[in-house]
Amino acid sequence: MLQLKQIVKDYVSGDTVVHALKSVDISFRNNEFVSVLGPSGCGKTTLLNIIGGLDRYTSGDLMINGKSTKEYKDGDWDTYRNHTIGFVFQSYNLIPHQTVLENVMLALSIGGIGYAERKERALQALKDVGLEEQVKKKPNQLSGGQMQRVAIARALVNNPDIILADEPTGALDTVTGVQVMEVLKKVAKTKLVIMVTHNPNLAETYSTRIISMLDGEVENDTNPVSEEEIKELVEADKEKVLKLNSLTKKEINAKNKKSSMGIFTAVKLSFMNLFSKKRRTIITSFACSIGIIGIAVILAVSNGMQAYVDDVMAKSTSSNYIMINDSVTEMNFGADGEEIVLTEYPENTTGIYPYEEKSSIVSVPQSLSAEYVKYVEEKCKDKVIGLKYSYDINLHVMAKKSDGTTIKVDTSKWSEVLDNPEYIAKQYTVLATENNKGIPKEISDVALVVDKYNRLSTKTLDALGIEYDENLSEIGYDKLLGKEFKIILNNEYYLPDTSDSTLTIYRELSTPTQFASAYDNANAITVRVVSVIRENKDASNSWVSDGIAYSEALTNYVLESCKTSNVAIAQFNNHDYNIISGQPFQTENNGGFPIFGGSQATYEDMLKKLGYDVSPSSIMIYPIDFDAKDEIIVALDSWNTVHETDGKKIKYTDFSTLIAGMLGSTIKIITYVLTAFSAVSLVISSIMIAIIIYASVIERIKEIGILRAMGARKRDIRRVFEAEAFIMGITSGIIAIICTLGLCAIINAILGSLVGVTTIASLSVGTGFLMVGLAVALPLIASLVPASLASKKDPVVALRTE
Repeated sequence: MLQLKQIVKDYVSGDTVVHALKSVDISFRNNEFVSVLGPSGCGKTTLLNIIGGLDRYTSGDLMINGKSTKEYKDGDWDTYRNHTIGFVFQSYNLIPHQTVLENVMLALSIGGIGYAERKERALQALKDVGLEEQVKKKPNQLSGGQMQRVAIARALVNNPDIILADEPTGALDTVTGVQVMEVLKKVAKTKLVIMVTHNPNLAETYSTRIISMLDGEVENDTNPVSEEEIKELVEADKEKVLKLNSLTKKEINAKNKKSSMGIFTAVKLSFMNLFSKKRRTIITSFACSIGIIGIAVILAVSNGMQAYVDDVMAKSTSSNYIMINDSVTEMNFGADGEEIVLTEYPENTTGIYPYEEKSSIVSVPQSLSAEYVKYVEEKCKDKVIGLKYSYDINLHVMAKKSDGTTIKVDTSKWSEVLDNPEYIAKQYTVLATENNKGIPKEISDVALVVDKYNRLSTKTLDALGIEYDENLSEIGYDKLLGKEFKIILNNEYYLPDTSDSTLTIYRELSTPTQFASAYDNANAITVRVVSVIRENKDASNSWVSDGIAYSEALTNYVLESCKTSNVAIAQFNNHDYNIISGQPFQTENNGGFPIFGGSQATYEDMLKKLGYDVSPSSIMIYPIDFDAKDEIIVALDSWNTVHETDGKKIKYTDFSTLIAGMLGSTIKIITYVLTAFSAVSLVISSIMIAIIIYASVIERIKEIGILRAMGARKRDIRRVFEAEAFIMGITSGIIAIICTLGLCAIINAILGSLVGVTTIASLSVGTGFLMVGLAVALPLIASLVPASLASKKDPVVALRTE
C-alpha cells in the first residue's frame, strides 16, 4: 500500500519560497487506475515525482507497504525506483541510440538481471504491448503510439507495483491515445496506475478514481480509501512481511537486491552513443590522440637513438675499457733546494723568478692481489662483456717447416681471445673451419686471425712458421687449417746446467736439435689451427690482433704447469740470484724495465716470468655499456676508499670518462627537454578531453534523467561517462599508434636518405602498450570532474531538458 501523510514540498527560488504541495494526505489501493487532474502548476507532476522517488518531500512521510521512507538514502530511493516504480512519460523518453529491445532491457540491466533472463522478459513485455515485431528498430523508426507502448513495456518489464504515467497521451492523436489508455487500463487490473492528465474525458472514461488538485492541495477525491480499507491494506502489508521472513536467504537477497548497472552495460551505452556519432567520435579521438602521438614519436625517436647509441657503444666497447696495471707511471716535477711556499697570483711584483725544473719518470708498483682480483670479478659480474688478464709469462712455441726443420715461433703474434666466445662470434666472421669450430674454446684449439683484406704480413707469416712463395700467391685455407704448433712447458724448455756445481742454474733451449727434441717430447702441448677468422665489417674495433688467437683455457693450463715446474720452484727457493743468468738480484727495480734473465730483473720479476707468481700483470675490463662502466668505477673507487691507508690502493685508467661524461650530459639535457614537452602535451590533452566529456554530459542530460528514473545510481551515471572516456581513450590510443608508426616510417626514410641510418625512430611493443595505457588513463582522469557533475544532475530537471 502507498500512503502520503501530510506531504509538503517547497521550492526555494531566490528569496521566494514556492509551496508546490501543501500537506497532501492520500492513500492508494494496490491495484486501481487513478487519474490526477488539475490546471498547470497545481502540483500534479510534483506529486508524481515524489511518489516515484525522483524528488524529495520537504516534510511529512511517504509510506511504502507500511514502511516509512524518512530514513531512505540515495541508494534506497534508486532501488525503490528500479523495483517498485515504472515510469511512462509524455515524450516517451526512449534512448535514441538503443534499439527497442535494448531500451526495454535497460531497466533490467540496472537491476542486475542476467542477460538471458532480461532478454526473455523484455521480449515478453514487448509482446504484451503488441510490438514483438519491432524489437530491432531504433525509436526514430517508430510511430508515436509505438514509442509510447515501448515506454509502457519498459515500465512493466521489472514487474513494478506502481505505474506512474505523466500525460501519456499528450503527444498522441485520439486513436493512438485510446490504444495506449486501453493498455494502461489492462495494467491497472493488477497494479496501481497513477496518471497525470489534463483531459477529464480520458480520466472519466478509464479511471476508477479521480483526484483533483488546485494550488498544491487535493481539492476532490472521487473514490478515497476508507479507514476500513486502510486497516485491511495494513494487515495485507503485515502478511507480506511475514511471507518475506519465510523466504530463504537467497530469495530475500534477490528480492532486496540493490540496483546496480554493470560495467558492460555502461560501456555498451557509451559505445552506442559514440557510434551514433561516428564522424564526430573519430575526429574527437584524433584530436585527443595528438598529444599521445607527440609523446609516442618522441619516445620512438628516443628509443631508436638509445638503441643506436647502445649498438655503437657495444661495437666500440673494446676501446671503452678500464685498464688496471701492476705498475703505474708517474711524472714528478720539482725544484732543487728547499721547498719554498709561494703565493699564487702575487700582486705588486717587480720581476720574475727563474727556477730549475726537475722531472723524473717513476714506475710505482701496485699489487694486483688475489683478494683484489676476486673483488673485481664479483663487482663486474653481469656488467661486462668480459675480463681479460695479462700475465708476465712467455709461451714457448715450436713449429715444423715443410723441410722438417723445427723452429721457435715468435709469440708476439700470439694473443688470448676474450673469454666470451659468444660475443666475439658476433664480432668476427669464420672464413674457414675444421670440424665446425670457430672461436677457440679448448686448450688444443687456436684460430688464425687475418685483417679485413684477408691478409697476413710476411713478418707475421715468418714469425708463425707459415710458408709462402716469392710471388706472395694466395695460401689456401686447406694449407692453414690443421697446422700444428707445440707449446713447450717449463720443465722441457729450461734444462739444468751442471757446469757450475756451486749454483743452481737453468738454461733455455737454443739449438735446432734441442728444439726438435722438445717438439717431439710427449709432454709438449699440441695445438692446431681450427679456424680462420676476420673481424666483421660493422665491428668498430679489433678484439684480437692479427696472428694466432688462443683460449683462456690454454693460458690457465700453462700457468698451472709453470707454477709447479722445476725452474719456478728453484727460483722461489733462491732469493739471492737469478737462476737463469746466475746474477745476484738487485734490492729493487728502481724504475727500470726488467729484462727476462737480465741484471735488472728482481726476485719478484723472475717469479712472475717463470710463472710461480700467477697474479695478473694487468686487468682489462670491458663493460657492456656506459651505465655498467659507471657502476664498475664506483666499485673500484669503493675499494680505494676502504684501502686508502693500508697500501692496497689500486689506480686504474678509464679511457672513456670524458666521452661518457659529455654523452651523459647531452642525454640528460635531451631527457629533461622531452619530459617538459611531454608534460605540456599531457596537460593540454587533459584539458581538451575534460571539455569534450563535459560537452557529452550536456548532450546526454535527458539520458541521465531517464537512467535515474529507472533506478540508476549516481555512481552508475559516473560509470557511463567514465566508460565513454575509456572508449575514446582506446580509440585515440589506436589512432596514435597507427599515426606514430606512419611518422616513424617517414622519419626513418628521411634520415636514411640524409645520413644512411634508418632505425632512429623505433616504437617498441612495450612503448606502444604504454601509449595505449596512457591514452586510456588520461581520459579517465580527465573525465572524473565531468562524470561527477553528471551524477549530481537532478533527475527531475534532467527529464525536462529538451
